[in-house]
Amino acid sequence: MDNRRLIKLATSAGKIILESGGEVYRVEETITKFLNAYDIKHAESFVTPTGIMVSLTDNEGDVLSVIIRVTKSNVDLEKVSLINALSRQVTLTPLSLDKLEEELKIIDARKPYSVKFQLLMAALCGFSFTLLFGGNVSDAFVAFFIGIGVRIIQHYTREIKLNGIFINILGGSFVAAASILATEALPLELDMNTIIIGSIMLLVPGIAFTNAIRDTLVGDYLSGVSRGMEAFLIAVGIAIGVGMVLALTGRF
Repeated sequence: MDNRRLIKLATSAGKIILESGGEVYRVEETITKFLNAYDIKHAESFVTPTGIMVSLTDNEGDVLSVIIRVTKSNVDLEKVSLINALSRQVTLTPLSLDKLEEELKIIDARKPYSVKFQLLMAALCGFSFTLLFGGNVSDAFVAFFIGIGVRIIQHYTREIKLNGIFINILGGSFVAAASILATEALPLELDMNTIIIGSIMLLVPGIAFTNAIRDTLVGDYLSGVSRGMEAFLIAVGIAIGVGMVLALTGRF
């Protein structure tokens, strides 16, 4: 067994999970499962939101270590699910390293949903949340179109690798500006505040906040604090974007 190749493949599996929005404890658990499935009895992994460190001790007592930095972060829970399924499969019936590498490449290369589908789901989210927060159908239809705009901003600013905080400042500003414009321009009885609240739900860092709590509960305090800070800064970015537009237009 080529342990050097094995530890790199196990680390790659963990990297896919971490880049796709998985929790730190899940990454550590998955890496250990992969290594144990190939008769590596002594394996350790330490994961933070921006890095993975893995070491193993082979049967001859030699220690191998891998450290990789993770800079990309997205939300793709399908990839997380597929890696988890692969780890369970390997635990029951170990694959050859060639086959394992092929499976990991297939999962990593999976494309997200089409942009059109993402725009539709964003629009429906804005529509639904506006109704949930007490808006009428007219408010919800305005939020429907604002949701499309928010998703377009997210998509193209991530392509140019703009910082997440600035993405949310732009998104929050767009939501507030579009809500004010719709309220003043359309001959409908609209509630600007409800439209804003329903639309910014697309920007709220729900997964980051949930992962921060889960990591903290399982004892990964470093990851919990860093993910909690990430969620806090995203929320601050949304508040700055919305508040700046409201202040400039005298809507406070």
